[in-house]
Amino acid sequence: MMEEEQMTLRRAVDWVHGARYAGQKNGLENMRALLRALGNPQDGLRFLHVAGTNGKGSVCAFLERALRECGYKTGLYTSPYLCEYAERVRVNGVPLDDETLLRLILRVKRAAEDLVARGECFPTTFELGTAIAFLAFAEAKTDWAVIEVGLGGRLDSTNVIAPRACAISAIGMDHMKTLGDTLEAIAREKAGILKHGVPAAIHPANGSVLPVLESAARACGAPLDVVEEPEILAESAHGARFRFRGETYEISLAGRHQVGNAALALAALGLVGGLDFAAVRAGLAKTRWHCRLEWVDGVLIDGAHNPQGAAVLAEYLRAHVPGRRVLLVGMMHDKQVEACAKLLAPVASRVIATRVDDPRAASAEEVAAAYPGAQTVDSLEDALALARADGGTVIACGSLYLAGAVRSLLRPGERLCL
Repeated sequence: MMEEEQMTLRRAVDWVHGARYAGQKNGLENMRALLRALGNPQDGLRFLHVAGTNGKGSVCAFLERALRECGYKTGLYTSPYLCEYAERVRVNGVPLDDETLLRLILRVKRAAEDLVARGECFPTTFELGTAIAFLAFAEAKTDWAVIEVGLGGRLDSTNVIAPRACAISAIGMDHMKTLGDTLEAIAREKAGILKHGVPAAIHPANGSVLPVLESAARACGAPLDVVEEPEILAESAHGARFRFRGETYEISLAGRHQVGNAALALAALGLVGGLDFAAVRAGLAKTRWHCRLEWVDGVLIDGAHNPQGAAVLAEYLRAHVPGRRVLLVGMMHDKQVEACAKLLAPVASRVIATRVDDPRAASAEEVAAAYPGAQTVDSLEDALALARADGGTVIACGSLYLAGAVRSLLRPGERLCL
C-alpha cells in the first residue's frame, strides 16, 4: 500500500481509476457498505436525481445553475470529466480544489481498504467517486445536490439516495450490453431511480417508452409529470428562446435539443416547489455546459457519442455551419461507430480519424473504416493541427474523452467552472 504522506493528487486519482471494475457485483450493497463506513454522508442532503441516455448532464447543469441563482448553495456530481477529475464534483459550479479532493480521496481510500480487510468487495471507480461527491457535499453543507446517474439507474451507485424529485432525460440506444438491446429494456433500467412518493419529470422525447415508465411509476407509487414539447420561438447557433407552460425562457446552450432539456429541468424544479421562477429564468439563461456544441477558439467541440447525439450534431451543422466542414473524430470501441458515421459522413467535407487516449478507445483505423476517404492520425495533437490547417470549420466529436482532450489542447490549464 502506498503511504498516504507520499501520495500526490495525480497518484490519488490514478488510484481511483485503477479500481475501475475491481469489486463490481450486482446490487447496491457494495455502495451502501462504503457509505456506512464513511458515516453515511448522504443522509440529510437534499438531492435531485437525473437519469437518461442523452442530455442528462445538460439537464443537471440547468438544474444546478437555476438553484444557485435562487440563492442556494449547490453540489453537482456528473461524469465523465473533461479535463480534470475535480470537474466531477462541483460546489457552486466550481470544481473541488486540489487540497480538498486529495483529502477526500484519502478518506475514501482508508474506508475502502477497511472494507476489504473485513472481507468485503473492493469498490469500483464509480462507487469511489460517488462517495467522494457525497462527502464533499456534506462537508460543504450544500442546500441542494444535483446527481447525474452514471449508467442506467436501477443498479447505479447513485441510486442509494433519497431524492426530493427525479428527472429522466431522452432515452436512446447506448450501453446495450449492460442495459439491454431494446428501448423498452433500457427504459426499465432508467426507471429504476423512481421511488415511492418522489415526483418525477419525464422528457418529451420519451413517448415511445412512456408506457414502460408509467408502469414503473405505478408500481412504486411515483407521481409523474410527462413534459410536453416546448414551443421554440427563435433559435441561433448559440442558443434559443422558447415558450413553456405559458412562460418565455432563453438559454445559451446551442442546439434545438437543449430546449427540451431546459423544459425538463423547469418541470423538475416545479416539482420541488417554492422557488423564485424569475431567478430560475435567469439561471437557465446563464447555464454553461462545456463540450456540448461548444465553440472554442473557432473549433466546434461536441461530445456526441451515440446515434442520437450524432443526429443532433448533424442537424446543427446543416443549420448553422455552412461551407467546408472538417470532422476530427475519435470514439470508444464499444460505441456504435458505423451508425454514427452514417449520420455524420454526409455533412463532412473531410474526416480525420484519431485515437482517444483511453484503454477502451477504438483505433484510428477502426474509426476511419466507417468514413469513406477518411485519414488516420494517431496523435490527437497532430490530428488537431492538421484539421485546423485545412481552412474549413473544425468539428471535434465522437466522445466526451476526445472533446475534453481537444479542449485542453486549445485552452491548456483552464478550469471548467460553470
